Amino acid sequence: MGFQVRVLQKGKITIPLEVRETLGIKEGDVLTLEMRGGRIILHPPNTVPNPTELLDGLVEDVPVKEPVELELRKAAAARVERKLVRAEE
Repeated sequence: MGFQVRVLQKGKITIPLEVRETLGIKEGDVLTLEMRGGRIILHPPNTVPNPTELLDGLVEDVPVKEPVELELRKAAAARVERKLVRAEE
């Protein structure tokens, strides 16, 4: 679903009411703006862009050899591979 908004003076935009209500955005809230791959991403208050980053350092003496995202991708790939092997049998 996409919404079109007009950029006003000083770069102001209005977030449509439906979006604000759905995400619980209220007047005075502070949003986090992120630029990624030529896109603008607005994160509403109380959201974490990458929740796995918050887990880093919570448990002592547990080595993380690779970034969590990479480990998750490898685990997902391994699971798909196991399913493919089972399907061939």
